[in-house]
Amino acid sequence: MTTRRKLLLLTVTFLAFYGTAGAQPRGSAGSSGPAVRSICDICACAPDNVRPVTVNCTCTKTKLLIVRDEDAALLSSVQDLTLASCGFVSLPSSGLSASTSLARVTVRDMKLFHYTAGLFPALESLTVENVDELVLDGFGTANRTLRHLTLRRTAVVKLVKGTVTTAAPLRRVLFDRVDVDEIESGALDMSFAGDGDSGQLAAADGFTVVNSTIKSVQSSGVAVRSGAVRILNSTLDNLAPGAVVVDDARRGVRLSGNRLGSMVGDSLSAMQWDGGDASVRVDGNEFRALPADMQLLRSERPADFVGNYVDNVDLGPFLFGLGPAVRAAGNLFTCDCDPRRISVLKLNKVFPGLLQPDVDTRFAGLLADNYCRQPANTTLAGYRDLLVREIVCEGANVTAVQPSLESPTGRPQPSGGDTAAQNRGNAVATAAAYASAAAVVTSFLLRTVIC
Repeated sequence: MTTRRKLLLLTVTFLAFYGTAGAQPRGSAGSSGPAVRSICDICACAPDNVRPVTVNCTCTKTKLLIVRDEDAALLSSVQDLTLASCGFVSLPSSGLSASTSLARVTVRDMKLFHYTAGLFPALESLTVENVDELVLDGFGTANRTLRHLTLRRTAVVKLVKGTVTTAAPLRRVLFDRVDVDEIESGALDMSFAGDGDSGQLAAADGFTVVNSTIKSVQSSGVAVRSGAVRILNSTLDNLAPGAVVVDDARRGVRLSGNRLGSMVGDSLSAMQWDGGDASVRVDGNEFRALPADMQLLRSERPADFVGNYVDNVDLGPFLFGLGPAVRAAGNLFTCDCDPRRISVLKLNKVFPGLLQPDVDTRFAGLLADNYCRQPANTTLAGYRDLLVREIVCEGANVTAVQPSLESPTGRPQPSGGDTAAQNRGNAVATAAAYASAAAVVTSFLLRTVIC
């Protein structure tokens, strides 16, 4: 029997007893049974038990907390509500519709909590901490007031479509040490609004995921408008196309220290950049399979791709496709004879110019500033040289492809000499021959699909 079913069975039993033993109102004349207690007899209400402003329900004496319809009227003036350490919480099926001042709710230290849409109609801030299973159906009418959502040390099986909608004037959404099995399409449709008349967003405003595990994000599962996106020290197993979309990225996008599994080029994408500090930083991540066309690194916005470990990537298209303002350095790639990983180093074709650093200085810099995992401390440029000399990937059939002897002006190109070396029966052109092709290399490389 699951934990939820056990709790429900226990609750039904308790409710049957509670309804019999406590049916008579407090102070009824001639009553022989125990008086029905109000919520303020169980919870700490302040400043008084008549019109409390704060209510703290920490279940130390009983693990079952039942808020009745009569209690809902007592809670109409409450602004802060805490529900903690309860095995089960029962709230009126219609929610606390009279609690129009209830802005802040904290739920912590529970096995299970089910938040039904419309539960707190004027909610501005929800904090959920140390909950083994959170069921979050959505916020209903509170979507017009919700500003802060914080989940800490909490597990969620599924965030369903419409959990958060663009109607909510959000400031911050934080997932800290949260485990999520699935984020459905349309689950988190978040629009971040500035504070006050100026509409300015603070540096911390936006969507932040830290030290968390998310198994699956469906297409359009996370949409962020105006706020920043930060995914830090987390694991994302499966990102569908268009899983995370940032629109009007005023505060930029940061991916740091994550383990990233299955994804495609637009699994993480940003559009309509706004603001001078709206940059991208991708650093310290482990990519199981890095998309060669990763959208975040193909824009004209400043971007850093630094210190990442990449197990599998079609390296040629990835390096050639980096945006003009992208700084890529200190990344560690798995270099071996798999053509999907090392295609830029040309297992079967060494295109002219790759051996001449003055032909394409930016590309030469990328080869010099990034590394192979093995041999240790070997740059991509160094690995290319080992490959051409067949010190690695022996028998890879490396062939130098010569350019046309006609220059763009129709004049014959000067000869660079006839010296050649045998390389498993394949001719490798000399450095002088590559230098003679410098005038046509750049356009040739950009037109060529490197396979």
